[in-house]
Amino acid sequence: MSIKPKRIPRVLSIQSHVVHGFVGNKCATFILQLYGFEVDVINSVHFSNHTGYDVVKGSRLSVDELRAIFQGLIANEIFEYDYILTGYMGSGELLNVVAEYVRIIKSKSPHVKYLCDPVIGDNGELYVDQSCIEMYKNVILPLADIVTPNDFEMELLIGKQIKCNHDDNKEQLIWQSLQSLHNMGPTRVIISSISAVKLGGKETMLQMYASSKNSDNQYEIFRIDFPYLEGCFTGTGDLFSALILAWFHRENNLISACEKSISILHQVLLKTLETSESINIHNTCGNELNLIESKTVIETAEILFHATIIDKNIN
Repeated sequence: MSIKPKRIPRVLSIQSHVVHGFVGNKCATFILQLYGFEVDVINSVHFSNHTGYDVVKGSRLSVDELRAIFQGLIANEIFEYDYILTGYMGSGELLNVVAEYVRIIKSKSPHVKYLCDPVIGDNGELYVDQSCIEMYKNVILPLADIVTPNDFEMELLIGKQIKCNHDDNKEQLIWQSLQSLHNMGPTRVIISSISAVKLGGKETMLQMYASSKNSDNQYEIFRIDFPYLEGCFTGTGDLFSALILAWFHRENNLISACEKSISILHQVLLKTLETSESINIHNTCGNELNLIESKTVIETAEILFHATIIDKNIN
């Protein structure tokens, strides 16, 4: 009697694409395929390179084109997924179409998990149209199961700055911020990185905060500390969200997924610094991620940084 092979998990990944470098779908597809996922890709933009270069050429996906792609998938009955992953979209109109079809996917297959990386900006700079912020808050996040903003994106989504003085209770501030995003819909919220100095810590450290809400409305909140690396990198958020999806699928445990994802990301950045040649003079954003050179690191998934559980009964 033959044993039916285990079905390969399928991901629909909707984000940017570049010909050169590793950001958006170019990054996420490599990671997910390396871990054994079948990945269907929709590119919100198709650019020559990321926008940190002096010159960027290419095209943006229109609302009509995005809708036509979805309709083609539905017509051919190839619209079944286990996960949806979204990253850079660029406009509220595209996000609205994404939401429309995420609802269709989830209504047909309630088991589908949606991981949203709300790519809005970083370090005080917006990457997208202002309309995206309200669309994320009111339309996208109510559909998402996991959300992975950086600290700047988190502040824009909750309308409040994440920063405390020495006299403030930093864990209370973080918990209030996480809870604000939980209240918008996601059961798992991850602040991918925040400078420890904003919370009264050391300039040499970064922190990741996350919380998971269970069916009894109980929360598990934790923090991971990891060192800040000198340098400028692009695609780190895209890499992080793909790693979270992969490891959450494998282990069904948010703490373990975050420990492995942060550790792998850190090792990829170290490998990038170690193996990078001189930075292209047209690239104003520093190093391209060296993912191919980091293949062994990604597969080995050694945990370097461990989570610290935060008291659930924060006053």
